[in-house]
Amino acid sequence: MRLPLLFLPLAAAAAPFKPADLTSDAKWFVHVDHDAARASVVGAKALGITDDRTCPVPEIRAFAEATGFDARRDLVAFTAYGNGQPKRAVGVIRHLGDNLKVGEYLRSKGAQPDLIDGVPVLCFESEQAGCKLLVAFPRAGVLVVSMSPADLASACAALDNAAVVATLPAELAGLSGGTPIVLAGSDMAAVASANPRARMPIPVSSGAMAISETSGTLAVASALTFKDAQSADAALRMVEGMKAMTARRPQMAKWMESLKSAVQDNELAVQWSASASALVAEIDQGRARWQEMKARRASKGSALPGAGR
Repeated sequence: MRLPLLFLPLAAAAAPFKPADLTSDAKWFVHVDHDAARASVVGAKALGITDDRTCPVPEIRAFAEATGFDARRDLVAFTAYGNGQPKRAVGVIRHLGDNLKVGEYLRSKGAQPDLIDGVPVLCFESEQAGCKLLVAFPRAGVLVVSMSPADLASACAALDNAAVVATLPAELAGLSGGTPIVLAGSDMAAVASANPRARMPIPVSSGAMAISETSGTLAVASALTFKDAQSADAALRMVEGMKAMTARRPQMAKWMESLKSAVQDNELAVQWSASASALVAEIDQGRARWQEMKARRASKGSALPGAGR
């Protein structure tokens, strides 16, 4: 059963980041703010393109039709986080949809009811995750998804609980630019220690990233703290080399002008910005080129000998 695909649209948007949605052992998190996305030029464009009811993924389309859930309208918050260990991630979804309809649909697909620390749960085997996936319904308008009963219980207990405090990457404090549409942070050293497969080829200790849109300008800011100054300088040279190489292409040069990077002590800061309306125009042009390419392929296919027989 491929039910995890149902939650793909839920990751497309969310609402203001709530540190209380994280458990105290969280070592990484990703958050997307749906309200900020809807209020932005680029976010509104992206949301206007998506429609669960016409989604090419059958599971998502069937879910939308059965529950009436529309991600563009009903999403309120989404936060994913984990402690770095394999299969120890949690997703907290805040929404305006009907939990009862969501539960009924999952039950119709074979999900089995359970109770974890007094919280109603539906569970099913996930072929994609290679384990049992758990969906908790702690309160109206909130869903919690996890692969571990212990993580699920901790996540539900941490919701809006000021007594549960996660240690967020210090780099987050240096990221500015209005209300973030996307916000992410990671204690990369802790993640690598918990899961050797997650080790990066460069010695990064921690980092954070934010995407925001203010006064018609989309901005991306990131900060990475390296284990030593030499590694930070090497990363700076790599970013500058990438900028120079990309700028050689005339159609890309204009997008590289705003890319700024600098190193202070062991921290590499990278910032980039662009006109939101220009990005939307680029999206429209890209979609038009894609449609033209599909039409040419269809035309060629219909012209082949025996086509249509």
